[in-house]
Amino acid sequence: MLLKTHYAITACGIILFLPFVNNPASFILMALIATILPDFDTRFSKHGKNPAARVMQVFTKHRGIVHSITFCFVLSFLLALFFPKLVFGFFLGYSLHLLADSFTKNGISPFWPLKTKAEGLITTGSKIERGIFFIFVAADILLG
Repeated sequence: MLLKTHYAITACGIILFLPFVNNPASFILMALIATILPDFDTRFSKHGKNPAARVMQVFTKHRGIVHSITFCFVLSFLLALFFPKLVFGFFLGYSLHLLADSFTKNGISPFWPLKTKAEGLITTGSKIERGIFFIFVAADILLG
C-alpha cells in the first residue's frame, strides 16, 4: 500500500481508539510514526531513502521480518520496558500497516520466521487501492 493509504487507515484506528487513551498527543504521534516504520525496509518508500533506513536495508528484505507480527511484538515489548505509555499507539500503527499490506498481492509473512504468507488481490497504487484510500478518508471525516 502507498503511504497515504497507510495514514488514512491508521487515522481511522486512531479516531476509534482515541476516547480510550490517557495521553492523546503521544498516542496519535506514536501511531503515525509506527505506521511508516515497516516500509523503512525498502529504498522505494519515501522514508526508506534516509541513511538509517539504508543501513537496515542491508540486513533485511522488503516484506520480510520487518513486515511481521513477530517483529511488531518484539518492538512493542522492548518499547513497553522503557516507555509503557507509548506502546498502544505504536502497536496500533504498526499492526494496521501490516494488516493493510496483508491484503496486497505481495502480502506479508505475518509469523516470521514461518514461511506462511498472508496475501490478497490488491495491487499497490491500483484503482482499488485508491478506492480504499478514499473510503478511509471519508470514514475519517465522518468519525472525526
